[in-house]
Amino acid sequence: MNIKILISSLILLTLTTLNMPALAQSVTGTPAVTKSQETEKLNNIKELLVITGTKAQLKQVMGQMLGSIKSQYPQVPQKVWNTFMAEINVDEVINRIIPIYNKYMSNEDIKGLISFYKSPLGRRTTSVLPQLTQESMQVGQQYGIEVGRRTLQKLEAEGYIRR
Repeated sequence: MNIKILISSLILLTLTTLNMPALAQSVTGTPAVTKSQETEKLNNIKELLVITGTKAQLKQVMGQMLGSIKSQYPQVPQKVWNTFMAEINVDEVINRIIPIYNKYMSNEDIKGLISFYKSPLGRRTTSVLPQLTQESMQVGQQYGIEVGRRTLQKLEAEGYIRR
């Protein structure tokens, strides 16, 4: 499989796993807003992403996933992986996430999430979220391997492939 495809998958999976708690909220309509209201909302989204530790989580998850990809391509020299990591700009990714929050969530939703993540339960959630994400990814990866093996066994048993 092409390394670029794997890296794209890495980024996609990272973004989806990082945004699960906030995106679990209901989708709301977008009423007409003034420029100052829009600015306030964008600032609130940025605050939410800071409070939830999205930047640190993004770095952590991408690093873990890159490690997993690296193990599948031992022939690729470390300098290639270093170059790839140097090209990643987490702030750029976050700037691309902001419009998604803006599209699906009202300013009131964002304010509610900020209040939640500032609460004791919210702080507890953000403190364990990296572990939840890491362990969930491991479970998903293991499950994918198991399903892949079963599928290959069935295909082999039915004569579609030979190993």
